[in-house]
Amino acid sequence: MPRFIFTLAVLGFFSLATPLSFAQKTLTNLHVLPKDISEDELSASMLENLRGLGLRRRQNEGCLHCHVGDMEQPSDSWDWASDAKPAKGKARTMMAMVRDINAQHLEKLEPRLDPPMRVTCYTCHAGRIDPRPLPDVLAAAYGDGGIESAMARYRELHERYFGGDAYDFRVGVLAGVAFEMAGRGAFDDAVALAELNTEVHPTEPAARRIWLQLRLGRTHAESGNTAALSEFDGWLRGPESEAIDPALLDGVGWGLFRRDRQDDALAVFRRNHQQFPEEYIPNESLADALWNHGERDQAIEMFEAWLARHPDHAMARRRLATLKRQL
Repeated sequence: MPRFIFTLAVLGFFSLATPLSFAQKTLTNLHVLPKDISEDELSASMLENLRGLGLRRRQNEGCLHCHVGDMEQPSDSWDWASDAKPAKGKARTMMAMVRDINAQHLEKLEPRLDPPMRVTCYTCHAGRIDPRPLPDVLAAAYGDGGIESAMARYRELHERYFGGDAYDFRVGVLAGVAFEMAGRGAFDDAVALAELNTEVHPTEPAARRIWLQLRLGRTHAESGNTAALSEFDGWLRGPESEAIDPALLDGVGWGLFRRDRQDDALAVFRRNHQQFPEEYIPNESLADALWNHGERDQAIEMFEAWLARHPDHAMARRRLATLKRQL
């Protein structure tokens, strides 16, 4: 079995002047690593694992995730060879997987990058024990304790990991979780999560837009389309007006369309077009919705009218040509 190869960058990062301490000078119970691996190589491998999972390196504390020992006792007295902890078996499986990916799969890719790309624990774990992406972690918290639990978990992770690689905290990730909740009819929870998104991203227009979209979706679900559009009209005269753009109602309209609420979707698209007649998105969406609703002549007329005012608009010209080929 080939030895593990460690880059100078990894060795330097972990400052191997203070390597991990192992009681056994003759290493035992090795299943994935080479039987003749040196202590320095083993230490480098274990340190790489610690970094991948975000475990503490000081005084070998992170090693207790897999190994049997006690921080009240010297680490050279720990039972390093013991398999008592289930995490050690999982680690072996993961290390074998990483070894095989690097040796059997990446080696076959041509052309190879220079220096060659390597998969490590960090590739998936990115400094956390649980490699699940943020939406899955929040879904689990939501299932265990509802929206308050999910929001608390998000705040906890954001406080600890923001600025690192562990989780994707961009606007769209939390928005996606909120939209999934709305799709299951949990509009109050979806709106609450979207509002949290605006708190975390106060300068991001998309965060506020998504919050407003979900509020309209809740009103539509509870009181119907007319009430939702009335709520929108009220926002035009309130503080929400700063966040109103063509994409707001456009997203609501296509959400209704995907749920086979075509008449309601058309009403939303018409209102958006009325509000933003000289913006392309409301024109294209209304025309496409009319086409899908069977009103093909009106859809063609809308694109032709747009091109009469904007003859150099390449996107509209391509869309019109596509629709005409389908007549």
